[in-house]
Amino acid sequence: MSRKKLQQRSSRVKKSTSVRCGDFVRTVYIPHIRLRKRSWEVDERILSQHILPVFAARSLRNISRKEVEKWLQHLAGQGLAPATCNRILSVFKSLCSLAVSWEAISRSPCRDVSGFPLRQLRERYLSHEEAQELLRALQCSPRPEARAVQLLLLTGARKSEILRARWEHVHLEQRILTVPLSKSNRPRYIALSEDAIGILRELPRRPECPWLFPGRTPGHPISDIYAFWDRLRRQLGLADVRIHDLRHTFASILVNTGHSLYAVQRLLGHSDPRITMRYAHLEQGALLAATDAVSGFLDIATAGADAPEQGEKLA
Repeated sequence: MSRKKLQQRSSRVKKSTSVRCGDFVRTVYIPHIRLRKRSWEVDERILSQHILPVFAARSLRNISRKEVEKWLQHLAGQGLAPATCNRILSVFKSLCSLAVSWEAISRSPCRDVSGFPLRQLRERYLSHEEAQELLRALQCSPRPEARAVQLLLLTGARKSEILRARWEHVHLEQRILTVPLSKSNRPRYIALSEDAIGILRELPRRPECPWLFPGRTPGHPISDIYAFWDRLRRQLGLADVRIHDLRHTFASILVNTGHSLYAVQRLLGHSDPRITMRYAHLEQGALLAATDAVSGFLDIATAGADAPEQGEKLA
């Protein structure tokens, strides 16, 4: 959209005394986030599912803070997780903040509305036995979703990085899968083990299809693997394990086998090492071995045998 058209639209919004929420979303907010947010499709889905059904016909100026708080409570009452409710509220706050900057309203009705407190980050990763059982089940499945899950466990990649991977970004000789634009807004290079390379070599390639995992809709990759994963995890007695927990498991295996947090950070593609710490779950055995290493270094047993008898003066 040209600058002139944006200015004209801004002028119309300012002159209007009663801008409806739905109209502002359609004519201003969606064009705005499409230019500025990589995840604009997520915002659009949240708007259509949770915000517009309630507020589309309402004037932005007439929406009160009390209404927003009641709406948020209603979302929680429908069974949505606190984090999900907070994400929905964040989109509404972003929408209202833009309306303030466009002078459609003087004050955001979401300004003083607080999200729900979140519990401590959930920690779940597969034990050695669980990971082996999962890999055996995946190897027995002919489904392409099974190959995708194998790659997630073997690389520690994010689900979107595997499902949206293109053949042009696979470099088998260098053993690298390139992600042109990662979550950190920079290119990322996923290291591929020999097992991961073997899986990629066996994937069927469709003529003129760029995706490693083509979807049912022509020209698009697989959109999601939740149905396959949910059925498989329940069959294996792993109902509490999420897809993202495979990334936790990858990091934990690295740490428990003696690799540094720096190596884990690089393999996971984290820009901040503090984020990597969330994935570095050391097993009790590794912690005990670490404390024993201190005792071994100090050689306490030998030191005790050579200690001076009571009454002896230390030099």
